[in-house]
Amino acid sequence: MDYQRITSFPELTGYHSSELRALASVWDEKKAALEDNGAYRQFIEKLKREWAIETGIIERLYTWDRGVTEVLIEQGIESSIIAHRSGIPRKDAEQVQVMIRDHLGIVEGLFGYVKGEEPLSEYFIRNLHAKFTEYQDYTDALTAAGDLVQTSLTKGNYKRLPNNPRRRDGSVHAYCPPEFTKEEMENLVRFYRENESDYDPEVRAAWLHHRFTTIHPFQDGNGRVARALATLVFLRAGLFPLVVRDSDREEYILALESADANDLHPLIAFFARRQRDAILKALGLEQQVQQNQYADQIINSALVLLQDRFNNEKKKTLGVYDHERKLFTIVRERISALATNLDGDLRKVSPHGRKPPYSTRHNFADNTHPDKLYYFQGNITTVAKRFGYFANFEQHRSWVRITIVTEREFDYVVSFHGYGYGDNGILAVSAFSYSKAPERGSELIDLQPATMDIFQFNYAESYHTIEGRFKEWLEGSLAIALAEWKRSL
Repeated sequence: MDYQRITSFPELTGYHSSELRALASVWDEKKAALEDNGAYRQFIEKLKREWAIETGIIERLYTWDRGVTEVLIEQGIESSIIAHRSGIPRKDAEQVQVMIRDHLGIVEGLFGYVKGEEPLSEYFIRNLHAKFTEYQDYTDALTAAGDLVQTSLTKGNYKRLPNNPRRRDGSVHAYCPPEFTKEEMENLVRFYRENESDYDPEVRAAWLHHRFTTIHPFQDGNGRVARALATLVFLRAGLFPLVVRDSDREEYILALESADANDLHPLIAFFARRQRDAILKALGLEQQVQQNQYADQIINSALVLLQDRFNNEKKKTLGVYDHERKLFTIVRERISALATNLDGDLRKVSPHGRKPPYSTRHNFADNTHPDKLYYFQGNITTVAKRFGYFANFEQHRSWVRITIVTEREFDYVVSFHGYGYGDNGILAVSAFSYSKAPERGSELIDLQPATMDIFQFNYAESYHTIEGRFKEWLEGSLAIALAEWKRSL
């Protein structure tokens, strides 16, 4: 396929993430109280290290398992750790250390750049490339005849030879020809600056990242520069560096391929999820920091809270519980309908004379059934740990369950509870399934999350957008649970 010249932003109405927009507004309200706190600064430093490490792993400049990355994030970028933990020879580990520290310097530079509020420019992009490739002298290139050759890498200068990759099926993916590169980069910067104020950051970041990669203006190092540009967009919006982990690689590439086919939505959604995760971690940190203050500070804040417990801010955060009641009703009605329909079908195929016959039943617990609210607490906590958050039962809890009875009993549970510490106006919904084997004394077996991700919602997002997201999440969760039930038969 021939290269298609870039155009300005297409019609992207509705492509933004309402979930991220609401979370960003919550974070904007709370971040000022954290920015001078040592724990928050440490959180940001670790996020920078992760960005510096992962942007090279995605490009296969070096590779190791996630455990090595986590040690480097916690302890710092040291060649001795790299060599010991990854098995890379010490000399090579020293080169990798230099490379990662260069990446770290770049992301720190991005934090500084946004403070100056300078507009995006070609000069800035070329300078980024020069920093990324400071210690890289050569790269591969294709000649006009299609031959692969090694060529010197000009740092901070646009390509002189085609850099079109050859796919496994033998076809060639066409990037911008060298003779059009400067003009296309001028257009990229101009289009972005003309539309910068019209779109949410995840949309701008996805557009800029993808259009830059379609040009592929440098002989090598384009992926690293693209992720740095997306990070710059988010930092300017008061958010966090865009960390694309090695575990994200397949989804990331598929999203870029969808964008090649003129569908930018998967890339926007992917970027929004990465930002959502970072904000949720920061908000969880905010709650922990508040709890770790000295006793007199806690007492003083408690007295202030008692004095003005129903202030406007509190009333606003309490709005999340209105959302929860409506979502809980959706789950109850969906589970009830499923149980009714499935029960009739199961009884038809139940072996004659079997006691009890194949069947279903369902139940729930909320504030009207306080004696049952503590059910499943251990299971909910286990699932929460798998998704990396603290399940808070102090402020709210409710659940809905369907039980499918065949040779074993199979349970599917949807749980509503607090996300993180304190009453922060954020609730989570998780789902899981398990079986009960009569031959093992009704022991719970095969506890499995029945979702690819937890669902979270907060007081700042409108119920209309929450409802749309939730119905899609619930149907996906049900499909996972029912597939697990079929597998267990």
